[in-house]
Amino acid sequence: MRTALLFHFTLILLFTTALFLPTAPAQDYTRWHLPEGAIVRFEKGGIGDFAYLPDGNRIAIQSSIGLWIYDTRTGEELDLFTDLGTKLRWNLMVLSPDGRTLAAATDYEVVLWDLQANKLNKLLIGHKDRIYSLAFSPTGEILAGGSRDTTVRLWDVNTGELKQTFVGHTDMIRLVAYSNDGKTLACVSWKDNTILIWDVDTEELLKAITGHTERINSIVYAPDSRTLASGGRDSKIRIWDVGTGKLLKTFIGHTDRIRSMIYSRDGATLVSGSSDDTIRMWDIRSGETLKVLKGHTNDVDSLMYSPDGETLVSSGDDGTLRFWNVRTGELLKTFTAHGFGARSLAFSPDGSTLAIGKTDRTILLRDLQSGQIVKTFAGHTNRMLSVTFSPDGSTLASGSWDGKIRFWDVHTSKLLKTITGHTKGVHSIAYTPDGKSLVSGSWDNTINLWYVDTGHLLQTITGNTTESDSSIGVRAIALNPDGQTLAVATDEEEIRLWDIPTAEVKTTLTGHTHRVAAIVFSPDGTMFASGGEGRGICLWNVHTGNFTTDYCKRQERRSMVSPSVQTDK
Repeated sequence: MRTALLFHFTLILLFTTALFLPTAPAQDYTRWHLPEGAIVRFEKGGIGDFAYLPDGNRIAIQSSIGLWIYDTRTGEELDLFTDLGTKLRWNLMVLSPDGRTLAAATDYEVVLWDLQANKLNKLLIGHKDRIYSLAFSPTGEILAGGSRDTTVRLWDVNTGELKQTFVGHTDMIRLVAYSNDGKTLACVSWKDNTILIWDVDTEELLKAITGHTERINSIVYAPDSRTLASGGRDSKIRIWDVGTGKLLKTFIGHTDRIRSMIYSRDGATLVSGSSDDTIRMWDIRSGETLKVLKGHTNDVDSLMYSPDGETLVSSGDDGTLRFWNVRTGELLKTFTAHGFGARSLAFSPDGSTLAIGKTDRTILLRDLQSGQIVKTFAGHTNRMLSVTFSPDGSTLASGSWDGKIRFWDVHTSKLLKTITGHTKGVHSIAYTPDGKSLVSGSWDNTINLWYVDTGHLLQTITGNTTESDSSIGVRAIALNPDGQTLAVATDEEEIRLWDIPTAEVKTTLTGHTHRVAAIVFSPDGTMFASGGEGRGICLWNVHTGNFTTDYCKRQERRSMVSPSVQTDK
């Protein structure tokens, strides 16, 4: 779909507001380290992992653009490391105990980035598949990484040498945690709901802790390294004896999934963040809730204490970073409007306005000349997936994860109508050229044609024609400007060209080696482009189904290692 492809090309250029409300009329960070040809950056990317720097006055926040450094006292933007932005996997970084080195995963490699020199220090290799978790040893001399290849690997941070490999799980490693004495390592895999405890020196498997019946989302050692807390989908927190594997306590209070946990420095308090939008502070001895911190409006994903232990910082899916007084539970300040990444984009027909479908379930209209937000549309009850303007620009259509499509009056921001029919998320939508009908593609593997005025369903076609598989979904659609041909991409890594009047497949195109994420037709309708993970951008001739130009060969991944850096690669 057109908006999906625009997302890839314009996301780094078109992002929205400041983390803190500025005291000055202009914010220089909107023009920091822009890509060649870019004029301004409207947004900073959603909040990923974050970490206090050792002085306690600065905090590092990972985003899809790069690593932001903020003054925790004023909220001022101090620096932005954009060199990291396009090279690292989103939301996976850890800071060394001395605050000098950032470790983050590119995919199956680990980057060690020198924050003082702002350059690559080392590239750690060894994993054979995607890395999902990282953890520094207490001294910062060893880094552990857990991967989809089912192993945990340990590297010497100073030399970059791969020191040890732990094999025990049969599924991808989702979580890794180092004990505070550096003697043991805990890891959790994706499916078996088991915590394995390893002796770091001997590589001996000490314990396999079972008891969770649902997915584990967080594990954390107590400061004395004798106990381990775990929490997950069942909303319960369990405290385990590391030496015996015995369940010591179960804390019950959250009403939804546990997303994050952290111990206080003295080990007397455990703090947990949940999908019930709350933070709970627990007394470890009694298991009683000491405080419930409320303020987040979505999942609480990460927690961290300030270096002096007086402040608790939390980040959530609501796009905020919140600072709490540990003693009183008082909310001290909130960094806002940093997150809510764009899920879909659409230009108005006259090109003056950009519609941004946000992950906070709202749609923003931004005037591209002034850069200002001119309208906000609110009413979706689930994640936004797609947005598009009607051909005359008077109406905005949006699709959501709940399977509903909503139509909005662009001038008044009022919701005009809601239509239902899809049973899963509406990932792609497109108006017909006359504006009378709308085509929608969904994860339920159907494409629907709707009559806009009444919301009636005119036609349904199935995205996958070769087999009946409920796991297959329509990932992207694009309508030819002539309104007669629909290009459809599903999970099958193929593109089908449908004839709208007959609802029959005219051509099936192959060439992508991975799933196609976006499709867009040329203005004259003779070509269309498709983008996917496995091959760059393919350009097709609509009539012949052949490549017009061989853009499909994937570019070789550039090495991130400068000639002066020594690695094992």
